[in-house]
Amino acid sequence: MWAKPNSDAVIDLCELYGVEGDQRDALVRLAREGRQRGWWHRYKDVFPDEYPGFESCAEHVRAFETTLIPGLLQVPAYIELITRASGIDDARGIQRRLDASVERQKILTRDHCSRLHAVVDENAILRITDPAIRRAQISHLIQITGRPNVEVQILPIAAGVYPVPGEPFTCLGFADPGEPDIVFRESSIGDRLAEEPDKVDRYMSRFGRLAAVALSPKATRAMLTRQHAG
Repeated sequence: MWAKPNSDAVIDLCELYGVEGDQRDALVRLAREGRQRGWWHRYKDVFPDEYPGFESCAEHVRAFETTLIPGLLQVPAYIELITRASGIDDARGIQRRLDASVERQKILTRDHCSRLHAVVDENAILRITDPAIRRAQISHLIQITGRPNVEVQILPIAAGVYPVPGEPFTCLGFADPGEPDIVFRESSIGDRLAEEPDKVDRYMSRFGRLAAVALSPKATRAMLTRQHAG
């Protein structure tokens, strides 16, 4: 059984090993934060698993999406659209998903923010048939990709069939070398997490092949800018 970190114990250990100053303060702060329940626990009705907890700790997020805009990049109007499409149309249910998304997306703008590299099928944009929602979503993609930690590549329909199986997936990389990278796979039979090195390597290879045939980040921004102006 894992014990929750205790700030008093961390202070004692720092004194024992001569850790002082900013490094000591950082370790104590991490211990105290570690005893707090993550924000995602308030949204168990929205998230069916612990994925947001893993994502919030990731240094690098690599996501491939086929039919939806990645969750970290969705604007409120789009979130409401796909929430209603899923069969949830009550005001409280929609607001819960909006609030959860706001919390989730903070990893891209917080101090020590995560890096996001997303490869997105062009169909994800074309499926937004409401002009106002599409314009708002495209505008946000243009704006957010102006951040140094966010990179988006559109996989155009003209690129043809996928060079790898087309299931959505996300690879999470962590700064701590003792924390294994993981893959979150979305499928019709349920979402799964995998951390076996060989599986993670296979999905990283898939992501690299998809990124190679997608538009470059610069070309993607140019494409989005044209669509926004059109």
